[in-house]
Amino acid sequence: MNKKEVIDILLYDVALEHTAIVQYLYHIFLIGNAQITEEIEKIARQEMRHMKWFAQKVIQLGGEVELKRLEEEIKVGGPDWRSMLENDVNAEQMAIETYSKQLEVVKDDSVKRLLERVINDETEHKHEFSELLELVKNREFSEEEKARADEKTVEILNKLLKEEYRIILDYLHNFFHSRNCECKDIMLDLAIESMVHMGELGEKVGEMGGMPDLSMPELKKTKEVEEHIIYEETSKEEYLKKAGEISDPSIKRLLKWINNQEEYHKQRLLEFMRKMRKLTVGDLKGRRA
Repeated sequence: MNKKEVIDILLYDVALEHTAIVQYLYHIFLIGNAQITEEIEKIARQEMRHMKWFAQKVIQLGGEVELKRLEEEIKVGGPDWRSMLENDVNAEQMAIETYSKQLEVVKDDSVKRLLERVINDETEHKHEFSELLELVKNREFSEEEKARADEKTVEILNKLLKEEYRIILDYLHNFFHSRNCECKDIMLDLAIESMVHMGELGEKVGEMGGMPDLSMPELKKTKEVEEHIIYEETSKEEYLKKAGEISDPSIKRLLKWINNQEEYHKQRLLEFMRKMRKLTVGDLKGRRA
């Protein structure tokens, strides 16, 4: 097996982990039980680490990370929680089978060790989802859980959620491909904070009885820090504007909280850009001397 074939396998694995994360996010947002969603969130965070590890292997082998996903494998289920968790058990079984087959053909020792580690995690995840499934069998839904959504508010929140998803992928793409350690650190931090924003928005949509919009956004692959600064400023203004259109006080507070975080993101990017410009000027002066 040549290097390109190994990279192709790893890119498929990045997409498979991305797919699992999206499916689990749907269920975190839609299942109104803290005990269950905390367990799913823990598993989703581990899948994020798997995606990161596979992507880093792609970079190490000289490839370029593509943050795609397998649309046909995203199985949401519902509205009953049982069907959602059954889909999660099946997703883990598919991952175990996929990585086990790859383990038989991949010769690279470091990739084999990674696959073995991930298979071990996915096996545990399957057991955890199976235990959650037993908890919800024959469960009755309360009237509160069947509540109808406020369509206008859901539409606003979903628009903001979709944009957070897009910028997460943008920041992750920069994290994987940047050669500047400080830039990588900033991009990962901002991606993680944007994941928090996305989670809060999605949970609000789910609480209202709506369906979160986790359709795949267009990845712009923004490379210039200035473009990220413009995005954060625009996003900050959008959150403030939408907060003025919503009457629910808890949602207004959430949007204003995210607005303040976007301002911090912008300031952090500005500081980095100014620092890099000073370094560039200093380097030029040193060369001329």
